[in-house]
Amino acid sequence: MKVLYFGDLKDITLKREEIIESESIQIGDLKNLLSEKYPSLKESFLKDEIRIIVNGKDYSFTGGDKTLVSKGFEIALFSPVGGG
Repeated sequence: MKVLYFGDLKDITLKREEIIESESIQIGDLKNLLSEKYPSLKESFLKDEIRIIVNGKDYSFTGGDKTLVSKGFEIALFSPVGGG
């Protein structure tokens, strides 16, 4: 599966995208995996600050952390945006 990073997440991961080699994984487990790989993401995942889009749909509407993703899926991660 391909994980795309947007906003500040590109600076944290030093990548625009990466391939995660897994047949299938739940979003909750993917968040844990990415938190281990990039410790600065952990707090944002815990606070639910990172918007996660799976194949064009917000993961909160597809089962949340239990959403199953597999090879060929595209997961886009968006950093929180401040504004006024």
